[in-house]
Amino acid sequence: MGWQLCDLDEVFDVDPLEIKAGKLATLQLFAEALEIYSEGKLTKAGRLFAECWRQNQGDAVSKIYWERCQSTLINRTKIKDRPHNLP
Repeated sequence: MGWQLCDLDEVFDVDPLEIKAGKLATLQLFAEALEIYSEGKLTKAGRLFAECWRQNQGDAVSKIYWERCQSTLINRTKIKDRPHNLP
């Protein structure tokens, strides 16, 4: 079974009503976080995704994006702190 493109409405339709209501309540915040994420501002985006997930623990997508922000920020720090032996 492969991935298929679908409309946002189709994604919401498979969610239980409680999770769907939570996602709708945080939709504007999530959209803002996604825009900031696409600009590469991962610290701020991560805070917003965390807030979405805090308000709706059933929103796995917000949690996944928060985890991506954290992972990328940690890796950037590791690369930045690594000694560079350039001639």
